[in-house]
Amino acid sequence: MLTIVYSEMGNPYSDFNLLENAQLILDTYQKSDNNLIIMTSTENIILALRVLVSRGKLQYNELCIIFNEHEIYLNSYFELSEWPVGFVDWEQKFLRELIGCKIGKKFKNDKEIN
Repeated sequence: MLTIVYSEMGNPYSDFNLLENAQLILDTYQKSDNNLIIMTSTENIILALRVLVSRGKLQYNELCIIFNEHEIYLNSYFELSEWPVGFVDWEQKFLRELIGCKIGKKFKNDKEIN
């Protein structure tokens, strides 16, 4: 089983050469008798590994993601079995804040015009 532990103590992965880094993880996994644990603090490598699974480089049932005692697996459509609160949700939080600011400014500007 290739296990990815998503934790603030994990290694960050740069967006540059991301698929190559994910492929290196898969190569290491395949050379390690199919048992490897990787710790990451960035969700981009998880997404890259899901893409490689979708390309047939790894079976979907060989990947497990651990987050705060949750075991997250992929289904045959490469979707996550669950999405625990706090799991790679920083982008959604930032986007909500930006959209909220935009909506607030729009309403504020509309009131000034009227």
